[in-house]
Amino acid sequence: MNTIELTKEMLIMLLPLLAIQLGLIIYCVVKIMQEGVANLNKWAWIAICIFINLIGPITFLIVGRKREI
Repeated sequence: MNTIELTKEMLIMLLPLLAIQLGLIIYCVVKIMQEGVANLNKWAWIAICIFINLIGPITFLIVGRKREI
């Protein structure tokens, strides 16, 4: 098997994970801009969501969202 075929197979396997990651980033950035955040500031949470893959957006959804009482 040559490297081009191997690269295509790896890309096909990683595509769903990349789609989930991109979707979470977009969802979290929209939530941050519309609703605000509970701690830190908006730009810090946006940077965390973008640069810390998969764990950053999940952390925001658990800890950083503004809670309505």
